[in-house]
Amino acid sequence: MPKRLDPDEILKQIVKLSTGRHKIYLGMAPGVGKTYRLLENAIELKKKGVDIVIGYVEMQNRPGNQQLIDSLESIQRKIYKVNNKDFYDLDLEAIIERQPATVVIDELAHNNIPGAVNQKRYQDVQELLKHGISVLTTLNIHQLESIAPIVEKSLEIKVNETVPDWVLNQAEEVVLIDISIDELYNRLNKKQIYNQDQLKHALNNFFKRNNLNLLRDLALNILAERVDIEVISEKLKAKIKDRVLVAASPKESSLNLISHASKLAKIFHADLDIVCLLKQNYKESLIGKIREVSKSHNGNFLLVKDTKRDTADELIHFIKLNRITQVVLGHRKTSTWWDIFKNLIVFKILENTSNIDLLIINNKREDLNESIQADSEKIILTTKQSNSNFGKLKIYIGMAPGVGKTYKMLQDGIELYKQGTNILMGVIDTHGRVETAKLVEELPALPSKLIEHKGKFIPEFDLEAAILAKPETILVDELAHTNTPRSINNKRYQDVQYLLRAGINVMSTVNIQHIESLNDTVEQVTGIKVRETVPDWIISHASEIVLIDLSPEALQERLTAGKIYSVDKIEQALTHFFQKKNLIALRELSLREVAESVEHEIHPQKSKIKVLSFVDINDYTLRLVRKSARIANRLQAELIVMHILKNTIKYSEAKKIAIIELEQLIVELGGDFRLVEGKNITDEIVNAEKKIKPHYIILGEPRNNHYFPFFRDSTLRNVLSIVPDTHIWIVGDFTKESAE
Repeated sequence: MPKRLDPDEILKQIVKLSTGRHKIYLGMAPGVGKTYRLLENAIELKKKGVDIVIGYVEMQNRPGNQQLIDSLESIQRKIYKVNNKDFYDLDLEAIIERQPATVVIDELAHNNIPGAVNQKRYQDVQELLKHGISVLTTLNIHQLESIAPIVEKSLEIKVNETVPDWVLNQAEEVVLIDISIDELYNRLNKKQIYNQDQLKHALNNFFKRNNLNLLRDLALNILAERVDIEVISEKLKAKIKDRVLVAASPKESSLNLISHASKLAKIFHADLDIVCLLKQNYKESLIGKIREVSKSHNGNFLLVKDTKRDTADELIHFIKLNRITQVVLGHRKTSTWWDIFKNLIVFKILENTSNIDLLIINNKREDLNESIQADSEKIILTTKQSNSNFGKLKIYIGMAPGVGKTYKMLQDGIELYKQGTNILMGVIDTHGRVETAKLVEELPALPSKLIEHKGKFIPEFDLEAAILAKPETILVDELAHTNTPRSINNKRYQDVQYLLRAGINVMSTVNIQHIESLNDTVEQVTGIKVRETVPDWIISHASEIVLIDLSPEALQERLTAGKIYSVDKIEQALTHFFQKKNLIALRELSLREVAESVEHEIHPQKSKIKVLSFVDINDYTLRLVRKSARIANRLQAELIVMHILKNTIKYSEAKKIAIIELEQLIVELGGDFRLVEGKNITDEIVNAEKKIKPHYIILGEPRNNHYFPFFRDSTLRNVLSIVPDTHIWIVGDFTKESAE
């Protein structure tokens, strides 16, 4: 039986239904294309029969915008006289009198002219929403009230126009208009944003590369946090975003532990919790210090005393209650029975939780950068491609099919073609989408190559013809595509490699679920195993990565309108991959993935960190390798994966094949694979640790199920006892059932 709503809830729902919808186009800076996308959306709504008008759009001498404006009805601006001069601004009363279904209003943060009904434009928007009028508007990230002080301090510029955070939070829809820094500079240099007189000042101030990287990162992460709130279940949320727990004690060593965990939390964009367990005599002054340090690192501090649970049970209780994904513990060399008992805590946590990583930190060692902030000059020197003879790769990334990756790539390709670039369409799959097919007609195309397979001729990208044609830039859709047998390469991304080596620039597309190291995460989130993947290194080597963002609701609307798949596939798509909960999660993954690529430019690792992962050959191996690669990538670390061959065991042909496949995956993920023979696994781990000197050793959670945790896995127990100088990262097994 459905829950009965109380009168207050009913009133809230009635008010919500009677108010307009607010949609915000968010960008990192002026000129990224917010207004253009807003106007495109307005025209699309008009074609659907929506009564839509322009309330206010800033012209700014952008011809593309003007053409779109001319096709829409505009409300005449109101004239305000200030010091005997005429100023034109939004006419709020006229819009309310006209009562359209939707109104387009640019520049949400604008300060109104003295004499206007409201001081700020966002206040005008709120009035329109109350009158049942929906509003499409634009906002730059630096104009958000909570972000403005950060921008003023970091960019050393004054932000005069701001919008309260609640305006963004209460908007029904927020879409990020992302663009690469190179593309924005291209627009600036072509005077598409400012005229010649304004350009020099812009480039020397707001539009410095360092500034734009910071603003782009802020925009991506602010929206990712908003999307994270929309994630339907806490269980699903834990699979997308990390939450780090520090198991502290009333000792000085806990201060270093919190500091290390804080740096990891910043790198992983994780929430940070610190639980201090009191089991013995302690100094109040030290507890106060731990509390202060926790606060300074934006951690949530909890003091637990007089508990009836033992240490492990208290931690397990907190882990389950708060959906913790990483637990950070202190580490010291085992020498007493108490230390051996302490290691039992590790096994007890692993035994009673699932999908939890345990980090055993050596407090005497500090390997992460002293500051997350990098030297600003180093940011400018950061490049994706060291060989100047190579072509440049630009990747359009999205959360799912149908968000508009190919469409945007074609739009950019057409713009380059009009500017005189020698450009070719290598391969484009329109998927029967009418709008995409129209754009295809505007570019010269390379004929497909027909390859015979099982009695049929299948059209494929003609790599040889593309290299012979030697265009300056080529469009190659669907980077993760598997080529037809008898093609030159098995995968399309390998074709792209050939093109780049030939000095040809490539524009391509990929969906977030096709990135190799995210394969397991996507399966956890959606329940769908993605078969076609691309190596992480090809994404990290791209010169430009652009996110094509869309709200889940808008994507589902496109799907039901038949703009993504044929009518017979719509229902299945909506009930499987295109469920709203899946799309929300994939959108957050996309935002965070692109943000990470930006952060690697902002904060390049000063000294190379090494991550050494030990793997066995079983059904868990590939997942452990992918997780190790994700960790290494976040830390900007060198990944070394080692498999120890026991020379007392004869390996079957199946195991030998598995080792070959393992090496192939590791190479695709940008790692270094090493095979070592030895009688004793623990001895070989110790030898490797001494030789390689890694900062982190990664081990998979033991999977054998002895009743007593002390005997669960002698290798892990020995490593914790014998290797005290290296941080140990135990990756949790998410395939087992969670012990609730």
